[in-house]
Amino acid sequence: AAAEDGTKGHQLPRVRISAEKFAGTVVGWRGKYGWIKPIEEIGHEKAALRGGKLFAGLEDIIGAAELEDGADVEFHIYEDDS
Repeated sequence: AAAEDGTKGHQLPRVRISAEKFAGTVVGWRGKYGWIKPIEEIGHEKAALRGGKLFAGLEDIIGAAELEDGADVEFHIYEDDS
């Protein structure tokens, strides 16, 4: 999704909304971006969007060069306007 000014979703300003890390599995990695399926349900109004999967971009990765489908990951949850 893009903002009214044309900024793409992964470039929108965002705010971290999780205090503790969540665990999940990478599903649908596309080289520079993909989706993470959380192991536990996320209690947030946007969490059910996109089948419960959360977007992750290459710039979000810490400690690895990329992700692979099926990889177990830990992550914080951020929110933007998309």
